[in-house]
Parts: sequence; C-alpha cells; structure tokens
Amino acid sequence: MKNTSFLILTILVSLKIFGQEVTEIDIYSTYLDDIKVLKVFLPKDYKKTKKNYPLTLVIDSETLFDSYVASAKLFAKNKTTPQQIIVGITHFSNTDKTKDYGYNMLNSYPDENSMNTLNFIKEELIPKIKKNYRIAKFKTVVSNSLTANFSNYFIFDQKPLFNGYIFINPDLAPGMPEHMKKYVSEIKGDDMYYYLAHGKTIDQKKLELIEETNINLMNSSNIYFNYKFENFKEASNLVTIPQALASSQDYIFSMYSPIDDQEFEKNISYLSTLAAMEYLQYKYENIEYLFGEKIKIRLKDFIRLEPIVIDREEGNHLLEYGELALKTHPYSPLGNYYIGQFYEQSKEYPLSILAYKRGYSKIPANSPESLQYYQHIKRIIALQKLEKENAEEEARIAILEEESDEEVLGQESNIQ
Repeated sequence: MKNTSFLILTILVSLKIFGQEVTEIDIYSTYLDDIKVLKVFLPKDYKKTKKNYPLTLVIDSETLFDSYVASAKLFAKNKTTPQQIIVGITHFSNTDKTKDYGYNMLNSYPDENSMNTLNFIKEELIPKIKKNYRIAKFKTVVSNSLTANFSNYFIFDQKPLFNGYIFINPDLAPGMPEHMKKYVSEIKGDDMYYYLAHGKTIDQKKLELIEETNINLMNSSNIYFNYKFENFKEASNLVTIPQALASSQDYIFSMYSPIDDQEFEKNISYLSTLAAMEYLQYKYENIEYLFGEKIKIRLKDFIRLEPIVIDREEGNHLLEYGELALKTHPYSPLGNYYIGQFYEQSKEYPLSILAYKRGYSKIPANSPESLQYYQHIKRIIALQKLEKENAEEEARIAILEEESDEEVLGQESNIQ
C-alpha cells in the first residue's frame, strides 16, 4: 500500500477573485508521482465562524472554476445555497488529460493511470482538505468532457465519496451507459444528486452515449438517486458551461433552499398535517447534517405549508404549528396568527383576540402589514359582538317561550 500522505510544497500566491480569497497551492501525490496545482476558495466569513462548509471539487479548474465560484457566490448571497469551500485541480494547456483521466478501451473501466488519479483524490487530496479545512458531510464533484466520464467512477464504489455530481458536455466511455445503469441501482444510504447537461456543439457519437445514459438514469427507480438532465439546444458547449453551472447548483442544493412548488408537490402535498410539520423540521435538521449550517426554519417555509395546516383536519394542529413558529421566530407575528386562527376556528374568541393582539403589537405602526393584520382583530370583535347578540336573542326568545308556556299553563288552570 502506498503512503497516502503528501506534502504541500509551497503557497504560490493569494489573490482576490470576486472579492473572495483564492489561494493557489502545489501538492505532491505519491500515487501520481507528480505535482498538482490546486485553487482553494474559502467563503467570505470562513475565518469569522467555526461552522463547517460543504466541499466542491472542480476537476477542470482552468475551464470551470471561475464560473462555478461566481455562481456559488450569487446563490449563497441570496440564501438559496450554502456557502461552499471550492477546490479546483488545474490542468495546463500542454497536458494530456487522457493520461490521468482515461479509461480502458476494452471494458470502459479506469485504466491504471486513472485509477491512480482516483486514489489520489480519495486517499490523498480529500483527507488533506478535511484535515486543513472545516468540511461538512456534503461533497460535490464538478467536471467537463473527459473528466465528466472519469468522475462517474466515484459512483462505482460501495460508498461513493461524493453526494453531488455535476457533469457538463461529457465525453463518455462506450460502456458507461450500462455501467451507470448498474451502479445507480445499487446506491443506498444518503441521497445522491446527479446533474447532466450538454450544448448543441457536440458530435454525434458522444451525443448518442449521452442520450443512452440519460434514458438509463431517467428510468432508475432508486429512491436515493435524484437526477436532472438539461439539453441547452441553442447554446454552444462553451456557453453551456456558465448556464449549466448555475442550473446545477440550484438543483444539487435544492434540499438547502426554501421549499419551492416542485418540492412541495413531490414531497409534501399528499402528507397529513402532522407529517408535513415533521417534514419541515426534518428538512432543517438535514440541512445542518449535510451542509454544516444550523439555520432557522424560514418564515416563507412556514407560510408555504399553510394550505395543509390551516385547511386540513379542521385546523386541529394550528396551535402546535403556531407554537413552533413562535419558538423559531419569537419576534414575528406569524406564530401568533396561527394560534389566533386555532382559537378562532374553535370559537374561543377571547383567546383568539389575545393571540392576534400579541401578534399585532410586534408590527411597526407605519408598516403596510399593520392595517392588514388589524383586520383579524376587527373580525374577532365583530364575531364576539355577533355571538353576544345571538346569545341575547336566544335568551330573549327563551324568556318569551317561558312566559308563553306559563300563560298557557295559566289558561289551562283557569279552565279547570
């Protein structure tokens, strides 16, 4: 067994890209007996926090790294993906990628050199990154052309190294469609996210292999395998790169992002109220587990589940939902609104108006929401008034009926 340790020889330069720090380092691999140049991108707040960050390995650094970092920064700024540690493996223009990323022409499995590259990444590179940086559980690999074929080999392991796979304009080995059909069916444990895309300027032979692979992956019934395919019909292979890198991140990190229509329809719409509430809590527990970031349940996700919690099962779980919202966002009126709804539907108007008033007190007087929220209080006041009037009317009718009965009884007595 080769010694899996390797030496970071020298830090070449630190430079600013997109306002973030990117460091280039040289490393020596005992598997490859060669020096590899890496780019390491750290999130802006990396040194200010103690949290872990998901890792993304970009194999074609010279082609993909800058575009990937730009997309990652944009999505993270808008809180739709987590911040990432991004590491790129650089290949110089005069190097032959088939040397490190080729395959056996007879069976489409890795040849000796590409097997050494796999071992370099799995046993040297990733352990060293984990030792030097705070890495979360979720890891993604990004590759293009020949290296996109190579990156599929990680899925051949019983326990794949990566959770997310982004492949653009892949140059697939002839046997890869069947290999993927086999190995994807065997995935179990944590969910895997697989993204495949190509542009219009791809030759027919490569396109046929991509289409065959796409059919096999679309037909996978493995619940742990999540797949998205995109054909950018109007874009050249070069233009496809930034489009695919943006689209793929939106997909790969979909479990992190707020609940959209697709997630709601696929995972939540058919659930009972309690199951939907459990899913919401599980989503955020899973975010911390996978991405190393503990975040509150977003207000927009509470609102997204309203049709289930309010309308189903006669709103019986609104009180629990409101208490969860209050615990998560104590300064928001949303939890008080759900509690007010619960007591309103139960016709416990004093408790309902109390909850609404507590929520109303949290809204600034000059906010447009203030008048809208006050309508709930007015509605309960009107309902209380109506209830009082109905009670008074019922009492009046009861008295009249009682007096009528007494009068009838008196008349019957006189007759006797």
